[in-house]
Amino acid sequence: MADAEKTGTTNSSILRHSAAVVVLGLGLLVGMGGWAAFAKLAGAVVATGRVVVEGNSKKIQHLSGGIVSEINVVEGDRVAAGQILLRLSATVVQANLSIIENTLAQLYSRRARLRAEIAEEPSFTVTEDLTALTSSKSAKTFIDSEQNLFNSRRNALIGMKKQLATRKLQLADEARGLDVQVEATENELAIVKEDVSKTDELLKKGLVTLQRLNLLKRQLSNLEGQQGQYIAARAQTVGKLSELDLQLLQLDEDRKSEVTKDLTSIEATVAEYEERLAATRDQLDRLDIRSPIAGRIYQLSVHNINGVIQPGEVLMLVVPDKDDLAIEANITPRDIDQIYVGQPVTVRFTAFNQSTTPDLSAEVAVVAPDLQTDSRTGTSYYVLRIRPNKAGMGHLPGGKLYPGMPAEVFIQTSERSVLSYFVKPFQDRLKKTFVQE
Repeated sequence: MADAEKTGTTNSSILRHSAAVVVLGLGLLVGMGGWAAFAKLAGAVVATGRVVVEGNSKKIQHLSGGIVSEINVVEGDRVAAGQILLRLSATVVQANLSIIENTLAQLYSRRARLRAEIAEEPSFTVTEDLTALTSSKSAKTFIDSEQNLFNSRRNALIGMKKQLATRKLQLADEARGLDVQVEATENELAIVKEDVSKTDELLKKGLVTLQRLNLLKRQLSNLEGQQGQYIAARAQTVGKLSELDLQLLQLDEDRKSEVTKDLTSIEATVAEYEERLAATRDQLDRLDIRSPIAGRIYQLSVHNINGVIQPGEVLMLVVPDKDDLAIEANITPRDIDQIYVGQPVTVRFTAFNQSTTPDLSAEVAVVAPDLQTDSRTGTSYYVLRIRPNKAGMGHLPGGKLYPGMPAEVFIQTSERSVLSYFVKPFQDRLKKTFVQE
């Protein structure tokens, strides 16, 4: 009997403890549920970003590239406007420039000689300063060479003209001699004609023989023939004189035509080489890569002497001191609906010691209006520009940020209850299920 009472008492105690545990569990569950339903947690969109220059940084590039011979700056250096940052090797450009300058000096000398030949001047003068293009010795060599050619060609032309002039004098003398012979023959013909007339009268009177008359007539005929030869020879001589005059004129015309053609070609070549000279001098000037503005050097990519830079390659950035820095972050399309301008942001700079560096307050300044795609990875994103709070910059190590520094950004979104974090996935799944059905 006593054992039965003891067993009943034990069972009753177990029931009371079980009920207490159940009540406690229910209370805890209700309490946790209530806390989950009413407790609010701040939401955030997390993204990675980097520090960028908000103003107009200047990209330092070179049009044609080359070999680095000097590097005068390091990352973070402050530079003045016009300061030489890099210098490229001038070996190839200087060699090309010397060839062009020497060629142009020769062309200037030749052009001066051709112009003097057209003007039929006794000498020529080069108006350009050849010593600005080449050495005094080379300039003198070019001028002397053209002067010798000028003299040689001029003397040759004068010699040919003298030969033609001498031939003209000879023909003129021949023409005058023929004139004298024609005149003499004319006089002799007059005498013979008179003798023939008188002999004919004497023959009629029987005072002379017919043979005498025929002899005179034969003499008259010979004289007339001889006179005709003299007249023909004189005409031929006059014709030769006219031909010589034409040859003299043609000699000058041929020379002028030849020289004009050469001068036209030289003028075109001079213009071409003057353009090449200007381009090469400009290329030589641009071997000194200068800073267009005053500022600091960032993202320097050139570190080796004799290294090769490619045309258009970005060598470094020069950031004006007055320009502000911002953080640029990429947001996935699924989060863009939660982003707006002025939205508070917390920024953490991973380059600093996290245990000693506080987070920086910031806000969204710009939201890109259109989606962008990374050509390498195919990832789509929206670009945000986040402006940090200047007041908090003083708490950073050194009190400054530098372009390119990595950062983590936490963009604050609307508050949500703890319960919604557990319930929303099931709600979304349930909605999709109904849509599929």
